[in-house]
Amino acid sequence: MSNNHRKIFIDSSILVEFEKQTKTDLLFYLMSDKASSLFVNSTVLSEYTYYLLAIESGKSPRSVKEDGNIGAIIQQNNPEPFLDVFQTTPLKPGITTVFLEMMSKYNLLPNDALILADCKLNSINALASYDVKDFSDACKKEGIQLISSMSDLQIT
Repeated sequence: MSNNHRKIFIDSSILVEFEKQTKTDLLFYLMSDKASSLFVNSTVLSEYTYYLLAIESGKSPRSVKEDGNIGAIIQQNNPEPFLDVFQTTPLKPGITTVFLEMMSKYNLLPNDALILADCKLNSINALASYDVKDFSDACKKEGIQLISSMSDLQIT
């Protein structure tokens, strides 16, 4: 990676795989890289905690809710210290227009379009995601580097 400071948006797929301990190398590296600032948005926070409920309970999040166990799972697995590692992007004026354009232009689902719109509006030029199929074309056309593995980083 170059010596320049860079902003990298972290998709929920990276956080979920890290939580499941199935793919950890990329996020460990990014969290230790002092030349990078890591960002998430409220969409990623929601997606990650939704999956956290399922991972930790072994049940669907809806079942966890119906059982009245959301509070217990959040207390037992307090995700706040982990999530505090990331900066949260501010909601920018124009997000509605940009995210709807992203949906239409790249055939993205709403959450993916919100992520890409946040990258664009917050001048974040890299997106770390394991959802390559969803983001590859859109990132390329928007000038956003898609990082899905260590090999996507220029490590010197």
